[in-house]
Amino acid sequence: MGEILEKNNTEKMNQKDLEEIVNYIAKRGIEAIKTHTEEINPSLDYLAIFSKDEGEFKRLLQLVELLGEEIDKEVAKTGRTFLLHKPLSTSAGPLQVLKIRRPDPTRPQRGAPDFKISNYAEFKEKYLSTSGSFTLMIRKDYEMIELKGIDVLVYFPSLTLTERL
Repeated sequence: MGEILEKNNTEKMNQKDLEEIVNYIAKRGIEAIKTHTEEINPSLDYLAIFSKDEGEFKRLLQLVELLGEEIDKEVAKTGRTFLLHKPLSTSAGPLQVLKIRRPDPTRPQRGAPDFKISNYAEFKEKYLSTSGSFTLMIRKDYEMIELKGIDVLVYFPSLTLTERL
């Protein structure tokens, strides 16, 4: 697992390395959804990679800056978010919006995929009150439900990032 998720601090990251990290996070997100819900084919809206250290953060940024344009600069303190010129293919569907998050000791997971679900209100009612696996998180203009998976935090926002931009 670690060999595809971390590169030597001096090695440059390539697109294949990035795709392996993204697919690992997306796959873990889908596994968590299948384990804890009855959702069928949730749509991947956005994905954040949690950098393990400053070196990885810089290597990921060097690569992603070539693959997309920075957006959503208001949240730049935690990392940088990009709209990719060409979507990355994942097991959870195409990925157009990618965040590279700064190293953070409170985020030991590898990343966080956000999924759009067909009916947020029904999902919230069904899973939030009946399962201890979900947590409601209130934000200024929206709310989201968090599900802790294996090495990922999975989010189901009431408004997706692409809808908020």
